Amino acid sequence: MSEEVTKTRRIAFELLAVRDRSVREMGERLVRRGCEQDAIDTVVPDLCDKGLLDDSTFVRRWVSSRLENRPEGRIKLIQDLCKRGIDRSLAEQVLAEFEDDIGTDDVADRVLARVAHRYTGIEHDAARRRMYGLLARRGFDPDTTRAAVERAMNALTGTTAP
Repeated sequence: MSEEVTKTRRIAFELLAVRDRSVREMGERLVRRGCEQDAIDTVVPDLCDKGLLDDSTFVRRWVSSRLENRPEGRIKLIQDLCKRGIDRSLAEQVLAEFEDDIGTDDVADRVLARVAHRYTGIEHDAARRRMYGLLARRGFDPDTTRAAVERAMNALTGTTAP
């Protein structure tokens, strides 16, 4: 094994010790760390063969963590996964496993409840626009967003929906 392959493998292990990575992310990070492309082309497939680098496992762990720490809608999750080099069909396949936890009314309500303090004391129209913007940026679909904002506004103003 060449010295460059050994160096690249060591750097790859260091990167994996920090967090899981997609195959594309690993390749990009190794390039940025100054590894030669021939060594990367040897090390990355080897890590995949050994199960240390697996896009499917990466997506499951990443989505699980994201739903726990920063709930988002399906659209945003797919966009973020594609940016990390995950094939859209794989992203959609894995997200189907989490269907009950992604972009639901309950999740949107939790997002708004976490930040409800931001909307007290400001004009209702401004609060409504900000809530819409927050959920839209997080990838919630328009129907879910509309319903969650209405529930949050009702809670904020102390009224109930008809």
